[in-house]
Amino acid sequence: MIQRKLGMFTVVMLLLCVYQPTSIAAQDLIAGYWEGVIAEQGKELRINVEFKRQGDGLTATIDIPDLYILDYKLTKVSFEAPKVHFELALGSEPERFDGTFQGGNISGKYAGRFYKEESRSAAFHLWREKREPSRYQQEQVSFHNGEVKLAGTLFVPLGKGPHPAVVFFHGSGPQTRESYLRFFADLFARRGIATLIFDKRGTGASTGEVWYRTGDRFDNLVADTLSGVRFLLSRPDMAPKKIGLWGLSQGGWLAPLAASRSKEIAFLIVVAGGGVTPAEQEVYDDEVKLRDKGYPPEEVAEAVALLRQADNVIRGGESWEKFAAARALAQKKAWFALLDRYPVKLPKGDDTWRSGSAEMDFDPHPLWENTTIPVLAIYGETDKSTPARESARRVELALRKGGNKDFTIKIFPQADHGLWVSPQKADGWDWDRPVPGWLDLTVNWLQKHVK
Repeated sequence: MIQRKLGMFTVVMLLLCVYQPTSIAAQDLIAGYWEGVIAEQGKELRINVEFKRQGDGLTATIDIPDLYILDYKLTKVSFEAPKVHFELALGSEPERFDGTFQGGNISGKYAGRFYKEESRSAAFHLWREKREPSRYQQEQVSFHNGEVKLAGTLFVPLGKGPHPAVVFFHGSGPQTRESYLRFFADLFARRGIATLIFDKRGTGASTGEVWYRTGDRFDNLVADTLSGVRFLLSRPDMAPKKIGLWGLSQGGWLAPLAASRSKEIAFLIVVAGGGVTPAEQEVYDDEVKLRDKGYPPEEVAEAVALLRQADNVIRGGESWEKFAAARALAQKKAWFALLDRYPVKLPKGDDTWRSGSAEMDFDPHPLWENTTIPVLAIYGETDKSTPARESARRVELALRKGGNKDFTIKIFPQADHGLWVSPQKADGWDWDRPVPGWLDLTVNWLQKHVK
C-alpha cells in the first residue's frame, strides 16, 4: 500500500511539472539563488541568477561581474518543467538562455552578443548556492533640484557611521541607476563606503526633460548631482567631509565642474574622460571607427572634414546651406553610414543646429587647474571613444600647473573605454574582461582617501 501511494504521488508530481508549469509547486523547484558559468572552449564567465516566485510565475535577476552587470532584471522568465528560459535585454537583441532543470542543476545554451557586433553561443551551467549576507542596506530615496525630482538608491554599509560616500555621475545618454553604476555602487559599499546612484533626469522614476532635449545639459546634470550631495549632507549617518564624486566618460567632464561649484566635494574619481573637449572626442570616435574599418587616410580625412564642418554650423561659423551641400555629396560615400548620428546626420529642423557651441567646446582645462582636492583619473590605452593619452596629458598638465599635490593618473595598456581588455588571437575564444588591476587600484585609492 505504501509503495502504491508513493507511486501515485510521483505521478501527481510529474503531472504538476509537465501539465501545470505555472503552478506554485513547479516554480518553487527553481526559486532561489544560483551560481554558475557560461563556458566555451575552456573559458568561463561567472554568472549568478536569482529566481523569485511571483504569483504563479517567476521573476529573476542576473549578475555578470566581469561585464559590470549586477542585479539586472531578466525578461521572459519561464519554467515549463524541465525547460527553463530567460532573457537579458542589453541591446537591440536580447541575450537568450535556454536550459534544462535536471538533477538539481540547470544547464543549457546561451546565445547573444554581450555588447559585441557578432552573436555567439556557449553552454551555461547553474548550481544552487547559499547567498552571502549583504554588507549593506539599500534605501530607495529621492531628492530635488528645483522642480525636478531625482529618484535613486542609497547603499548604506552595515555598522556604525558616519560613513564616507560617493555620488555617481552617469555617462551620456538616457542612463538610469539600473546600469553599470550599480556594480560600482556595490563594489564600494561592500568596503564600507556609502554610495548614491540615481536615474538621470527624464529617465526611470526621475522627472525633468528627457535627455535628448535639454536633459544632457551640463549645468542641469551638475546641479542634479550636487542636489544628491546635499541630500547626503542632511543625513547624520554620512561623513560630511568625506563625500566625493565618481564619473565615467561624460561624467569625466561633469565631476570637476561640480567640484568647482561646491566646497563640499572631498575627492574626484574620473574614468575614461574629462581631458579633451566634447567636440574633439566626437570627431576622434568616428575617426578611429573608420580607420578600424580599413578606410584609406584620404577618405578618413574627408569624413573628419565633414564632421568639423557640422560643428562649425553649430558654432555659427558655417552656413547650413554649404554644409547641407557637402553632406549630400558625402551620403554617396560608403563611410557616411558609419558616422554617428550626432550632429552630422541631424535634420535641419533639429534644435542642435541653433543651440550654440558652449557644451560642444567645453574646455575642462581651467577646471582641472583649479582642482586642489585629491584626484584619481583612469584611462584605457585602446579607448576608441576618448583619446586616452591626450586626455591624461592635459589633465596632468592642468593639475600640476594648479599646484595639486595629490593626484594619480593611470593609463592601462590594451584597455578600452570601459576598462575592458578584449581577447587577443593568441588567447583564443573568450569574453572581454576588466583589465587586471584597475578595480583594485580604484578601491585602494578610495579607501586611503576616506580613512
